[in-house]
Amino acid sequence: MTREEAIAAGREMHETKHSMKRRTPWHDYSRKGTYMLTLVVRERMALLGQLKGDLKGEVAPYVEYSTLGTAIEQEEIRKIHHYYPQVEVWKLCIMPDHLHMIVRVNEDMGEGMHIGKVVRGFKTGCSRAWWRLQDIGEMPQIRWQGEKEQERRKEATTVSSVSPEGLRPVLFEEGYCDKILMHEGQLDNWKHYLDDNPRRLMMKRQNPELFTVLTGMEVAGEQCQVVGNRFLLDIPDKMAVIVHRRYTDEDYARLREEWLACGGRGGVLVSAAISPKEKEVLREAMDRGYNIILLRENGFPKLYKPAGEAFDACAAGMLLQISPWEFHMEKKVITRTQCLHLNAMAERIAGNE
Repeated sequence: MTREEAIAAGREMHETKHSMKRRTPWHDYSRKGTYMLTLVVRERMALLGQLKGDLKGEVAPYVEYSTLGTAIEQEEIRKIHHYYPQVEVWKLCIMPDHLHMIVRVNEDMGEGMHIGKVVRGFKTGCSRAWWRLQDIGEMPQIRWQGEKEQERRKEATTVSSVSPEGLRPVLFEEGYCDKILMHEGQLDNWKHYLDDNPRRLMMKRQNPELFTVLTGMEVAGEQCQVVGNRFLLDIPDKMAVIVHRRYTDEDYARLREEWLACGGRGGVLVSAAISPKEKEVLREAMDRGYNIILLRENGFPKLYKPAGEAFDACAAGMLLQISPWEFHMEKKVITRTQCLHLNAMAERIAGNE
């Protein structure tokens, strides 16, 4: 339910100041709903398993769980429904340094209870499982960076990276990320994303330079953030895909043919993909495996990964994404000024100015 729908239905919406990572301020997390949750191991330590298999071999990429990963799958996940009967874990994906799970809250959870408390309890259980396995020698003892200083300060109960039960560090980073199921087809996309995670990780590890966010790179006379194959900028045969309102259907058909012909001969299509027809051309070009430079209104977070087909295009060196602006988490409509700015950049990159 959107904020507007909730207000129209007469429900009071509480503006919550969420300290966790990606939250939706208008959403009531005590009510029934479906979520995809992501929890990250502190300092990205690969404590939950190892990536195995091969992209071209007989065994597809998968994660072989560590003792801790197995304990989380077989014990801690099951405790969620035991302690919170309203909550079911529909799907789980454990990666070496993080995990995803699709969770369904089947009924309103009542006063004072919400999905954040469920996650907090789960994370506490995972930390205790980790300590137990360390004590019996099935996991290596790990001293986190800064832990000695924390011990000296004797502030275990006020430092978020240390548990109140002594001076043991907690397993997961503070907070978590959630996505809310909002529309038809989203759940199937989530399930595919979880199933595809090991393959994506292996592709990223084999092509790290194609997935590294670079800041301050000069493109078309501007300082930009970029992700992808920067050498696409060096290909001389480039065309800007821009569909103006004044174009007739005949104009569009002719240009579409010219643009796709450019991609077919190994050239590069450059576009902000703002209008539906621009998106249509870029979609066709990506389906055909053509080179694309995509200009974006939003920049890139530190650990950004392209989604869907864009991920495979990036791994294949067929995609470069560029933004002249820094990353933000606001949901806003691109302005006309920004559209004109990006289209002008596309023209300069393509060599039309």
